[in-house]
Order: sequence, then structure tokens, then C-alpha cells
Amino acid sequence: MTLISFLWLVFNGCDEGRRFEAPAAAFDADVPKPVDLRKVMELGDFDEWQKATGLFGHAYTEEILRIGVGDDPAIVTEFKTFLTHPNIAPIEAAIDTTSGAPERLQQNQELLTRAFQRFIYWFPEATLPQVMWMNTGFNYAVYPTDQYLGIGLEWFLGTEHPIVATLPPEMFPQYMRDRMVPDGISASAFRGWLLVHFSNPWYRTNRCVDELLYWGKVLYIMEQCMPEIPKADLLNWTPEAWKWAQAHERDIWLELQPQDALFDTDRTHFSKWFNEGPFTRYGAIPQDSPDRLGAYMGWRIVSDFMDKHPEIDLATLMEVIDINPVIKSYRPR
Repeated sequence: MTLISFLWLVFNGCDEGRRFEAPAAAFDADVPKPVDLRKVMELGDFDEWQKATGLFGHAYTEEILRIGVGDDPAIVTEFKTFLTHPNIAPIEAAIDTTSGAPERLQQNQELLTRAFQRFIYWFPEATLPQVMWMNTGFNYAVYPTDQYLGIGLEWFLGTEHPIVATLPPEMFPQYMRDRMVPDGISASAFRGWLLVHFSNPWYRTNRCVDELLYWGKVLYIMEQCMPEIPKADLLNWTPEAWKWAQAHERDIWLELQPQDALFDTDRTHFSKWFNEGPFTRYGAIPQDSPDRLGAYMGWRIVSDFMDKHPEIDLATLMEVIDINPVIKSYRPR
């Protein structure tokens, strides 16, 4: 085994499983160039703003910042007010030296570009989104649509940044702050876009098992599109959280497999498997667990299913809605 192969196993775990490889030609695919909304805002030109941001400019002003109407030229005055506000100006400065630093943006854009190039190779009928770097005033970390992928750079300043320390803990609990790392940008953004992109028509909310299957398919596709990223990062987990889930997989399955749990139709109850938080608040799952163990288990179940069905490609995987063969393929570790 080469040193590179060894290191890949260390960071991604020894459970290789099936892997999809995109050919070199896939990386010639055109991906929309990103737009830094902050730089366009600074121009103070409404026509340039509309030209650069399109429909996303409306969403940014009306839904994300809520500072005005998207087609009103007076919005450029509101941009200046926003950027120079005493609460926002320090965030702008912080972004410039952390998550929004040129080398950091380039690094994350390269990761996202490769992910989208792999994605469009396997899903050639899809439309790729345009990345929009933005400051949302801590309103949205990721704002995905089919056409655009807005990324709130202030959410990735670094856990030790003084601005992060000033965030009210009742709105930004510690587990949330722990994920505000610049290296988390590309995985958080791509996962958010995949969840929205496939939601129509594949997202179903009737039963726990439906949500389990949806998350499993999305994370499996994400894993194939971003093979450079450690598996733990695909869920914004620490390496320790990933190891915990691997070590306790059988115990997790014992909590999840009963019919009244797996086929639960009470969303207020089964959503505990998928909610973000300091840990998974379900049944006998202990507090030292990571959150969203339902998503992890869906990923594991789909992975086993794909290992046993080499005839199924990624596009066909999304069309799988019968949970029975998927569950039957799974063997807890």
C-alpha cells in the first residue's frame, strides 16, 4: 500500500465500498463562475447589481437580508447602510481575513467545481448552480436553490474568532459554533444544494424510513462527488464523532430497527434522528453521540445496497423508492 493510499484510509475509514470514478474529461465541464455579492454591493451601481446577481439578487435583498425590494434602484443605498453598520462592518473585515480571503475562496471554489463536474457527469440533465459568496448577517449559512448556491461566509470565520465568541449562545449554541470553520464551507454548501436539488420529487416525509432513505442517497452521492473530503466532514462531524458512530453502529441499529421506530409516521418524534444538535436525542442514544445519526445510518444502509447492486448507477439510485431491498442489503457492523 502506498503512503497516499494509507493516508486516504486513515481519514476516510477502512470501509472502502464501491467507488464511482469520473473520467478526466469530466473535469473539462463548464461550471458557472462564482459571484462575490459583497464586491458587487460595494460598486453601488444598481444595473451592475442586477446584471451580476439575477434572480438571486432579489432573494438576497428580500428574503435573506430583508432590506428592500429587489427591483428598486434605491436598494444600493441600503447596501451602503448594511455594509457600514456598526454590527456588520467588523464582520465584513473578519470575512476578508478568514473565510473570504482570496486563497480560501479559491480553495473552496476548486473543491466545489470538481464536485459539480463529477455531479454533472453522472447527472447530465441537471443544471449546475452559480455560487454566490455573501454576508448574511448570520441569517443563513447556506441558501441553495436549483440555479444558485448562496454561501454566508460569516458562518465560517473559525471557532476561535472573537466575533464568534460574541454570538448569543441561546441562538448559536456551542455545537453550532464548533462547525463555523473555514474548511467546512464546501461540504456544507454542496450538501445543502444536493438536499434541495433532489427534494422534488424524491423527498418524502411520511415515515422515518423515507427520510432515512433520502438522506442516505444524498450523502452517498455527495461522497462520490467529493472523494477528497474526509467522510466526517460530509456531516460536519469531528473525526471523534465519526469514530463513535462507527463503533456504536450496531447499538444505533438496535434503536432504529423496530417497526414502530423505522416506520414511525409521527414527524415530531422521528425527526429527532435527523435534527442538528449537540447529540441525537432519541431513545437510549447517549449524549456523547453525534447528531443526525439517522442520516448516518441512511448513508450506511444505502452504501451496503449499492455495494450489492453494481448494476445501479447514481442516477438510478435516486429513483429507488422501495425501502425493502435497501434494508435487506444492510448488515450492521
